[in-house]
Amino acid sequence: MSYNLFIDDERDPIDVTWGSVGVKHIYKNNDWIIARNWIEVLDLVLSMGFPDMISFDHDLGHDEPSGHEISKKLIHMIMDGVEAPENLVIHYHSKNPVGAENMRGLWESFKKQRNIK
Repeated sequence: MSYNLFIDDERDPIDVTWGSVGVKHIYKNNDWIIARNWIEVLDLVLSMGFPDMISFDHDLGHDEPSGHEISKKLIHMIMDGVEAPENLVIHYHSKNPVGAENMRGLWESFKKQRNIK
């Protein structure tokens, strides 16, 4: 099943009003399923498969795995054989620039290792 996943403990996609016009367009003009924490992400992936597009917040609340930790878990799922779209699109809407850059680096390293563009 094709869907877009927005991972954030507080915001909705329509709340993403920062960034370029092209970035704002992504959040405004796409349908999203929202997951507020790792358990919701896991439930969605196990029941619906991997999304076509994921947008990450980094800081997901007290005692919850961060977006970076969720990224690692999703990468491990792919490495363990859970099928993900070849053209999986990843975005970062986090207002934590260091966290967003760490997540970006993690996914870029994974893609480079797997020869994914």
